[in-house]
Amino acid sequence: NDVLIGKTEANKLFCVGNLCPHIGTPMSEGADVIGDVIVCPLHGSSFKTTTGELIDWCVSPPIIGPLTGLVVEKKNLLIFDCRESGFLGGGEIEVLVDTNAKKAYEADYWKGILDAQGKDDGSYY
Repeated sequence: NDVLIGKTEANKLFCVGNLCPHIGTPMSEGADVIGDVIVCPLHGSSFKTTTGELIDWCVSPPIIGPLTGLVVEKKNLLIFDCRESGFLGGGEIEVLVDTNAKKAYEADYWKGILDAQGKDDGSYY
Protein backbone atom coordinates (compact mmCIF):
# COMPACT_ATOMS: atom_id res chain seq x y z
CA ASN A 1 0.00 0.00 0.00
CA ASP A 2 1.03 3.56 -0.62
CA VAL A 3 1.30 5.94 2.29
CA LEU A 4 0.69 9.66 2.59
CA ILE A 5 2.96 11.71 4.84
CA GLY A 6 1.92 15.15 5.97
CA LYS A 7 1.76 17.61 8.83
CA THR A 8 -1.22 18.80 10.82
CA GLU A 9 -1.97 22.48 11.34
CA ALA A 10 -0.04 22.14 14.63
CA ASN A 11 3.00 21.04 12.57
CA LYS A 12 2.82 17.43 13.85
CA LEU A 13 4.02 14.77 11.40
CA PHE A 14 1.57 11.99 10.44
CA CYS A 15 1.49 9.05 8.05
CA VAL A 16 -1.72 7.45 6.77
CA GLY A 17 -2.71 4.98 4.07
CA ASN A 18 -2.99 6.92 0.83
CA LEU A 19 -6.23 5.26 -0.29
CA CYS A 20 -9.54 6.30 1.25
CA PRO A 21 -11.33 3.21 2.63
CA HIS A 22 -14.53 4.20 0.84
CA ILE A 23 -13.66 3.51 -2.82
CA GLY A 24 -9.88 3.86 -2.90
CA THR A 25 -9.54 7.50 -3.85
CA PRO A 26 -5.91 8.64 -3.46
CA MET A 27 -5.78 11.05 -0.53
CA SER A 28 -2.65 12.57 -2.07
CA GLU A 29 -4.76 14.07 -4.86
CA GLY A 30 -6.37 16.91 -2.96
CA ALA A 31 -7.12 15.84 0.61
CA ASP A 32 -7.49 18.71 3.08
CA VAL A 33 -5.92 18.67 6.53
CA ILE A 34 -7.97 20.65 9.02
CA GLY A 35 -6.46 20.61 12.50
CA ASP A 36 -5.63 16.94 13.04
CA VAL A 37 -8.30 15.67 10.62
CA ILE A 38 -7.75 14.62 7.00
CA VAL A 39 -10.68 14.91 4.57
CA CYS A 40 -10.98 12.77 1.43
CA PRO A 41 -11.13 14.92 -1.73
CA LEU A 42 -13.90 12.88 -3.44
CA HIS A 43 -16.73 12.25 -0.98
CA GLY A 44 -15.61 14.23 2.07
CA SER A 45 -15.03 11.31 4.44
CA SER A 46 -12.90 12.56 7.33
CA PHE A 47 -10.53 10.76 9.68
CA LYS A 48 -8.32 11.61 12.67
CA THR A 49 -4.67 11.66 11.58
CA THR A 50 -3.57 10.38 15.01
CA THR A 51 -5.79 7.29 15.25
CA GLY A 52 -7.40 6.82 11.82
CA GLU A 53 -10.79 7.02 13.52
CA LEU A 54 -13.70 7.72 11.17
CA ILE A 55 -15.40 11.07 11.85
CA ASP A 56 -17.71 11.60 8.83
CA TRP A 57 -18.53 9.09 6.07
CA CYS A 58 -19.31 10.22 2.53
CA VAL A 59 -20.89 13.60 3.21
CA SER A 60 -20.58 15.07 -0.29
CA PRO A 61 -21.86 15.66 -2.87
CA PRO A 62 -25.32 15.99 -1.32
CA ILE A 63 -27.56 12.93 -1.82
CA ILE A 64 -25.05 11.05 -4.03
CA GLY A 65 -22.23 10.90 -1.44
CA PRO A 66 -24.36 9.46 1.36
CA LEU A 67 -25.90 6.94 -1.07
CA THR A 68 -22.47 5.64 -2.11
CA GLY A 69 -21.58 5.43 1.59
CA LEU A 70 -24.42 2.95 2.16
CA VAL A 71 -22.90 0.46 -0.27
CA VAL A 72 -19.47 0.23 1.36
CA GLU A 73 -18.78 -0.81 4.96
CA LYS A 74 -17.52 2.02 7.15
CA LYS A 75 -13.82 1.62 7.94
CA ASN A 76 -11.10 3.56 9.71
CA LEU A 77 -8.10 4.92 7.83
CA LEU A 78 -4.80 3.03 8.07
CA ILE A 79 -2.27 4.77 10.32
CA PHE A 80 1.48 4.23 10.37
CA ASP A 81 3.99 5.29 13.01
CA CYS A 82 6.46 7.83 11.65
CA ARG A 83 9.17 10.16 12.84
CA GLU A 84 11.73 12.63 11.58
CA SER A 85 15.29 11.56 12.13
CA GLY A 86 18.33 13.74 12.33
CA PHE A 87 19.28 16.70 14.47
CA LEU A 88 16.17 18.65 15.55
CA GLY A 89 14.02 16.71 13.11
CA GLY A 90 15.70 18.13 10.02
CA GLY A 91 16.60 14.80 8.45
CA GLU A 92 14.79 11.96 6.76
CA ILE A 93 11.30 10.71 7.58
CA GLU A 94 11.06 7.13 8.82
CA VAL A 95 7.81 5.13 8.57
CA LEU A 96 7.20 1.88 10.45
CA VAL A 97 5.60 -0.57 8.00
CA ASP A 98 4.67 -4.21 8.69
CA THR A 99 6.41 -6.04 5.85
CA ASN A 100 4.61 -9.29 6.74
CA ALA A 101 1.09 -7.82 6.59
CA LYS A 102 0.21 -9.38 3.22
CA LYS A 103 1.50 -12.79 4.28
CA ALA A 104 -0.49 -12.66 7.54
CA TYR A 105 -3.63 -11.50 5.72
CA GLU A 106 -3.45 -14.30 3.14
CA ALA A 107 -2.41 -17.08 5.56
CA ASP A 108 -5.91 -18.43 6.25
CA TYR A 109 -6.97 -18.08 2.62
CA TRP A 110 -4.08 -20.09 1.21
CA LYS A 111 -4.33 -22.67 3.97
CA GLY A 112 -7.74 -23.80 2.69
CA ILE A 113 -7.08 -23.35 -1.03
CA LEU A 114 -3.82 -25.29 -1.18
CA ASP A 115 -5.38 -28.47 0.23
CA ALA A 116 -5.79 -30.06 -3.22
CA GLN A 117 -2.98 -32.63 -2.89
CA GLY A 118 -2.73 -33.09 0.82
CA LYS A 119 -3.67 -31.80 4.22
CA ASP A 120 -3.81 -28.07 4.82
CA ASP A 121 -0.78 -28.30 7.11
CA GLY A 122 1.46 -29.47 4.24
CA SER A 123 1.45 -33.18 5.03
CA TYR A 124 -0.18 -35.88 2.90
CA TYR A 125 -3.10 -38.25 3.55
